[in-house]
Amino acid sequence: MSNHAPKHLTPEELAEMGFDRTEVQTVPVVVVATIIVGFIVASCVGCAIYYNSFRDTQVERLQLEPVSNDYIELQAREQKHLNSYGTIDKASGTIRVPIDKAMELVVAESAPGAKWKFPTNVYAVKKPEDVAAAAAAPPPPAK
Repeated sequence: MSNHAPKHLTPEELAEMGFDRTEVQTVPVVVVATIIVGFIVASCVGCAIYYNSFRDTQVERLQLEPVSNDYIELQAREQKHLNSYGTIDKASGTIRVPIDKAMELVVAESAPGAKWKFPTNVYAVKKPEDVAAAAAAPPPPAK
């Protein structure tokens, strides 16, 4: 659809058809646009000021507030567990050792020439064809 009026019509005929032949009034458009942009900028600045003041109040409140007893008790329990021996699961034989002792044990296990408690040998990656062939093969004879 074209925004241009047909060229063979006269201005009077165009006016009768409802075409507006007046120019846009730029002053009201510029004033309204300026007011809208000013409102948006003022809103952003106002939100930033409100957020910063709210955040500063919260930070000040948290810094001046005494430490919670629950937090102090939690830290004491954590320190007790980190620095003492204990039993985690008697059935499986799992125990808890102090963190310093645990670090010493890890360093001793990883020393050159020490035997590691987990496999460290390099092995070939199994291919899907090898796995399928091993599953299809008959089991070895029992001794």
